[in-house]
Amino acid sequence: MTEVEREALDAYSQAVANAAERVGPAVVKIEAAGGRSRGRAGGQGSGVIFDSSGRVLTNEHVVRGARSLTVSLADGRHFPAAVEGADPAVDLAVLRLPAAGHSLPVAELSRRGLRVGQLVVAIGNPYGLNWTVTAGVVSALGRRLPVAPGLELTNLIQTDVSINPGNSGGPLVDGQGRVVGITTAIMPYARGVGFAVPVSTALGALARFQERRSHDGFRLGITGMAYPLDRGVARQHRLSQESGVLVLEVANDSPAARASLRPQDIIVALAGRAVGSVDEVRSALERAAEGLEVLFLRGTRLGKTKVVL
Repeated sequence: MTEVEREALDAYSQAVANAAERVGPAVVKIEAAGGRSRGRAGGQGSGVIFDSSGRVLTNEHVVRGARSLTVSLADGRHFPAAVEGADPAVDLAVLRLPAAGHSLPVAELSRRGLRVGQLVVAIGNPYGLNWTVTAGVVSALGRRLPVAPGLELTNLIQTDVSINPGNSGGPLVDGQGRVVGITTAIMPYARGVGFAVPVSTALGALARFQERRSHDGFRLGITGMAYPLDRGVARQHRLSQESGVLVLEVANDSPAARASLRPQDIIVALAGRAVGSVDEVRSALERAAEGLEVLFLRGTRLGKTKVVL
């Protein structure tokens, strides 16, 4: 090997190492209890923290149908997570970590264009091998890929970076450690053919999620997630369902706050109907007019309050 070749190899290795070191602390492992998607198994995936308030970008198929979500950081911390927004049409979801505070590592989302042949690095948790780094190049841009009956992802980044089950939702980054895409899929039986959703698509999805939240006139003002009920407590209060909705945070001056709901309460019924998932809470809110009765557990005690929407 010539000196020029050694220098080129060293520069390549240094770029990969620098990118991994810069973004690695913001990469998380996501464990989804009870998740199952259309032909794309949930259970475990990856994600990346993109703002200090505790928001995580990942794939929609990683969190679809999950009863509960746990996010693990490279530094060993673990947090419950709630879905803030999700869109299967672009296979993107945003999670919120209400208990994390603001002491979180954050990755930078790139707003620069990509070029075919450009160096890219993926970090994720393939096959449970946590925080694995792989490197390659952008192979093509603007790809389309059918991922389920009636569902096709478009405008994808094609890359030869190794992407395996568990990588889904993790970041694809450039040589400076800036996130350029969210890894999403592999082509069955093909080697060296992986795909990622570009950051431009992710930014559009983020804007839509924010707009939905700001225009949702019937929201309670909570962040929550499905949570299994203690069987003894459920029997004591004659609750037939297996889960309720654990309140993770309550927005100031929201309907939930005015009704004296608190973090760690578990909502078990709305307007007389049992609820065991966030989707069931949304459905109850859509049916409600101006207010509704909330039944909730606070520790082992069953409480009741009226929420004015």
